[in-house]
Amino acid sequence: MTGPDPGRWIDRMIGWCFGILLAVIALYCAVALIESMLPTLIIIIGALAIGALIVGAIVVIRTWCNRW
Repeated sequence: MTGPDPGRWIDRMIGWCFGILLAVIALYCAVALIESMLPTLIIIIGALAIGALIVGAIVVIRTWCNRW
């Protein structure tokens, strides 16, 4: 027989299926973890953004007032 072994082809296909299944399970767990932390992340990112806006406004005002 010159063609590839059919049993080997089936084993490779099963391996691909299990690999895809594990990837889907990992993705599901990652999304569930991020979803559980999302309210806290939104609060933290919002507070950091407000702080950055305040610091940026202070820098702009000081730069504008101290021009020659």
